[in-house]
Amino acid sequence: RLLSTLAALGYVKKDEGSNKYRLTLKLFELSGRVVDNMDVLEIAKPYLEHLRNTAQEALHLVVRDGIDIVYVYKLDSKNSSIRMFSRIGMRRPMYCTAVGKSILATMTDEEVLKIWEKSDIKRYTEHTVVELGPLFRELEEIRRRGYAMDNEENELGVRCIGAVVRDYTGHGKAALSISAPIARMTDMRIEQLAQELLKTSAAISAELGYREKPDAER
Repeated sequence: RLLSTLAALGYVKKDEGSNKYRLTLKLFELSGRVVDNMDVLEIAKPYLEHLRNTAQEALHLVVRDGIDIVYVYKLDSKNSSIRMFSRIGMRRPMYCTAVGKSILATMTDEEVLKIWEKSDIKRYTEHTVVELGPLFRELEEIRRRGYAMDNEENELGVRCIGAVVRDYTGHGKAALSISAPIARMTDMRIEQLAQELLKTSAAISAELGYREKPDAER
């Protein structure tokens, strides 16, 4: 029964002559994605630890998985006994998180629309953006300034800034964020932390082989 299920999903194929099963490339592709994500985590860890020591706030690293993001690493704040509800392995849609929106901002409008249509759009808080028009306008702003904001959209009382991590192809492979209670995450502090966040995401992206094109080539 297990083999029949794997065959139906395309992970194994039955040889009609020998009546035996063999693995397909689909399983290889699946393991490749896992290894890729592990590479991001191992590369990012020292950078994230340095950033947390600088920012003194909670940090997260996520990877994209289909239409969602999955939290793969977390460092709690050194500044407070308050703990974010996020946890490693937690899955969230992209439209309502700073990390998710930073990844969406690397995509075309058509790609964003496909993800939006497949997502379960709902309000996590009274601040969650649940309309496509405002999301597109926000993505344009993210592309301009380089980082994304979550202004109590995912968790009340918490503001986050997120920046994308690109792979060698330039695609948004992962993202990292700094999160803090709104009392500490003032607009002025966001501007300060955003510069450190962008330097960190650029360094990790460079380790993954990303090379930013000169303006003349864009």
